[in-house]
Amino acid sequence: MPDWWDPYSSQPYQIPRSEKPRLGAENLLEYVKVLLTAVALTPALVASYALSLKTSKTERKVDDFVGLSVTPSDEYKNAIVDMVGDLGVQKLLLRIPCWEADHLDLYHNFIDQFPNHEFLINILQSRDSVLNPDQWNGQVQKITRAFQTRCKHFQLGNAINRSKWGCRHSGDWLKLMDRVTPDLDGSLRILGSSVIDFEPLLTLRTLCNFHRHKFDICAALLYVNRRGSPFGKQYAVFDLERKIRLTYAMLNLSTKCKKRLWISETNWPLLDTKPWTPNSGHPRSTVDEKTQAQYLTEYFQIAWHTNCVERVYWWQLINPGYGLVDHRNSLRKMPSYFAFKRLLAGELEERPSSMR
Repeated sequence: MPDWWDPYSSQPYQIPRSEKPRLGAENLLEYVKVLLTAVALTPALVASYALSLKTSKTERKVDDFVGLSVTPSDEYKNAIVDMVGDLGVQKLLLRIPCWEADHLDLYHNFIDQFPNHEFLINILQSRDSVLNPDQWNGQVQKITRAFQTRCKHFQLGNAINRSKWGCRHSGDWLKLMDRVTPDLDGSLRILGSSVIDFEPLLTLRTLCNFHRHKFDICAALLYVNRRGSPFGKQYAVFDLERKIRLTYAMLNLSTKCKKRLWISETNWPLLDTKPWTPNSGHPRSTVDEKTQAQYLTEYFQIAWHTNCVERVYWWQLINPGYGLVDHRNSLRKMPSYFAFKRLLAGELEERPSSMR
């Protein structure tokens, strides 16, 4: 495990402010491109957003919509299988770091435990990926070839708008995609652009540009916990429903991606759970267990009723800081576990009172 990786929260450590990249010519040029893209496409985006409000209801299955992220564990491998079966979830997400491309047996063995489940594999990038794109390409090719007989969906990159994940700006991720996608097997379904939180200008830039790559499904790490509930507003306008509709409207304009949206990651971190979640001491963005269960339910229901989202994955099954199960003393299923189970049992299709 790299020394810059936080094993508790399953993400890179924060970069000290003194080590964060300064605004150089390359960064400035990319920011200008982001701004010009937004200015050029705003009129068309407004019209596209209006169309998203009229999105017709499509026939969908609940077990195709609700997804869950899982992580291999020697200690809890049997318990994970049992809980996935108990929940009834069929769609699973598995992260594979690119730097583990030569050590895939753990992931093969884990996937083999779920012969009847569909996996989305999220290939994580690092700063080395940006500095050495040929190495990144080799790692991605190795991972996709190793799993393509079992998995068809691969998400390339994660949280591409956070420097600690390796990309200093959106242009870094665009170059990574340009390098790797021409060599991928055409039968695979590729997901991008993996923008975390709600940063619509960056999302628009990754969906509308003149780079040569293309992908099949837009993956959004659409966290809204910093606004409180899913009905909390950002920029005084955008609650979860409007954030989803704006992202979907961008897909109508995209030259890079088909009109398909998956939310590949979301959760509400829990209060007083350091070091399992770094921001557990901030009540503005963390909640108690009962509230987490309520917000989880509302999030999935809102996304379902927009008719703009094909699938939503909760991150993740076992983690005391933001998951469904607390493993610090013994495996304790938290209220969010049972809320998640009720979604798959039929509660998903209920409309939240604030949407009625």
